[in-house]
Amino acid sequence: MATRRRCSLSCLLGLLLSALVGVTSGAELSFTLEPSDVIAVQEQPLMLHCQVDGIPPITTQWRRSGLLLPESRSHTTFANGSLLIGQFQRTKPDGSSDEGDYECVAQNSFGLVVSRKARVQAANSQGQPRGRARVEGSPGCTCGPSGMQPK
Repeated sequence: MATRRRCSLSCLLGLLLSALVGVTSGAELSFTLEPSDVIAVQEQPLMLHCQVDGIPPITTQWRRSGLLLPESRSHTTFANGSLLIGQFQRTKPDGSSDEGDYECVAQNSFGLVVSRKARVQAANSQGQPRGRARVEGSPGCTCGPSGMQPK
């Protein structure tokens, strides 16, 4: 009888410990969506996505080229962590630029995580990325009726 109680107590402690470990690992922050490289168009809005999973409260900030990006009229961080650049500027009047490597930085009371770097590059004046690409061949498409025909 004492052995059976010890076994039951041991199982109960194991379950409690598993639950405790689950809570602890859930406290860590992890990205569910990270920013990706993008070609931006001059004077157009640009959205960089970032979403984090973890125990609230979670604060999210952005860095451009390693420096913290201050909140301003031209940059807005949404509650979900995504960043909106209202009007992308390759070169601003003060000489700065919205081009660069962006990182999403999220923090809660359990820790801090930094996303992958996302390169934001300006399109050239024709709306194409700087650099060259050569495409050979011609597009083709074969179409034909399918399914039911109208009466």
